[in-house]
Amino acid sequence: MNCLSAMFKYLLYLLNLIFVAGGILLIVVGSIMLSTMGNFTAFEGAVNTQTIPITIIVIGCVTFVVAFFGCCGTIRENPCCTTIYAICMLILFGLQLALSIWIFAANDKFLTSMGKVVDKAWDENDAAQGYPMDALQLAFNCCGNAGYDEYVGSKPASCCGYKDRNKACEAEIYTLRPGCQTEFVDFWASNTDIIRWSSLIIALFELGIFIMSCCLASAMRKR
Repeated sequence: MNCLSAMFKYLLYLLNLIFVAGGILLIVVGSIMLSTMGNFTAFEGAVNTQTIPITIIVIGCVTFVVAFFGCCGTIRENPCCTTIYAICMLILFGLQLALSIWIFAANDKFLTSMGKVVDKAWDENDAAQGYPMDALQLAFNCCGNAGYDEYVGSKPASCCGYKDRNKACEAEIYTLRPGCQTEFVDFWASNTDIIRWSSLIIALFELGIFIMSCCLASAMRKR
């Protein structure tokens, strides 16, 4: 193996280690997003809110597995494994690029739909639906749809962060809390910004790794 091939080999190994860590990071980010929403994901109208976190977790798992086997194939200098790894990296590149483009193109529409999820939770906030606003208010430290003054009379305990619905909610707490629609939409806006730019950057790295993997596999076959 010539000097350039050796350089590609160790560069790919180093990048694979980074992608193993990146895969774990994506899994953690997706899990944190799901965890932040708490029991609100159980609300029937909030099904769409799980799409992006679950997609991130799946991509993170695939990235971790592909990068792990890429490390093994690169170190063992197996041209077959390296070629398969290159193909998998090309597929990952396509998935990451598609996710990034989709978020760039549909971000405003997506955020509007997230606002409608809160509207639906507000409209269906009853015992039959399991009081979805309680889950939302506990998860995001907010009160009401647009604000606490939308509640007539006493405010629900969840506006003060209490899980016990029978507990009284004090004015000095709920008056400081913003409306849930603003908090929920802002949560998704900040996360989609991170996701779309990081996905685009990762996709470009994956394209570079695909090209280097092809070159390395070709050099292995010529030995």
